[in-house]
Amino acid sequence: MILPEHKIKEIVDWLGTGMLVFYHKETGDVLYHPDPDNPYFEPELWQDQIDEIEKDRDKYLKFESMDSRQSFKVMEHFADSLSDLKFKGMLYDRLSRKKPFQNFKMLVESSDYRQDWFDFRDNASIEWMKEQLEGYE
Repeated sequence: MILPEHKIKEIVDWLGTGMLVFYHKETGDVLYHPDPDNPYFEPELWQDQIDEIEKDRDKYLKFESMDSRQSFKVMEHFADSLSDLKFKGMLYDRLSRKKPFQNFKMLVESSDYRQDWFDFRDNASIEWMKEQLEGYE
């Protein structure tokens, strides 16, 4: 199944916020809600979305965010892609410490590579979503 680019972007954006995302195969509607297994999930806020999805569950494709292992690999691949050896080393150092996600984010967001990281992460998220989509074919 091929989705329009704007739908792919919408799904990736919602996945980036940690939502479970559902794409209606016939209408192209995108619905989403937080993971019900999250201890902070408040079902009453999302019940309409959940009911709508459950009503026609077989007509929806479900997309999930990358898990922490996959997200970590994306950060490693970003570091691998850099030609700036000094900054690459700094990233590897941050990834090898406690709280690698927080340390990586703090370093990248205050660097000249901030936009490069966002672009890299977005492209990796699009590829992740497309892999999930291939699983439905």
